[in-house]
Amino acid sequence: MLKSPLLSPSLFALVMSLSGSVGEAPPTGAAQTELPTRAPGLWRITTVSPEIGMQTNDVCIAEGDSVIGPRASGCARPSVSHAGDQVIVTVECVAGGRREVESFLFTGDFKSWYRAQSKMSSGAIRSGFTIDAKLLRTNCQP
Repeated sequence: MLKSPLLSPSLFALVMSLSGSVGEAPPTGAAQTELPTRAPGLWRITTVSPEIGMQTNDVCIAEGDSVIGPRASGCARPSVSHAGDQVIVTVECVAGGRREVESFLFTGDFKSWYRAQSKMSSGAIRSGFTIDAKLLRTNCQP
């Protein structure tokens, strides 16, 4: 895995998980019914951040995969609110004694496309990334 000196290991792992790793179960008690739900299938996900540049991956999204990626055990239940056609999700975690907060702003229909803009803070470290995702086809087989 790539390493970034600007992101804590847990924040960097989150960026990487959102850009390509799926299929992990959400934590018990997570409010998955409140989060946006992507249509299952093959998605082209492009992630842009100052730390890793631009990466594009074709990712198989299974039914029920979390749009915010897997959460560590030290994370609180995601807070979800709506502002018109936008969904705002905030997650607070404690990792290594440090408080980490990540906020997502989602737009899109989640059936054919979506955009996620994220801002993360951990102590004095601030970062963020943007994800643009497009459904390529409803099955993952070529």
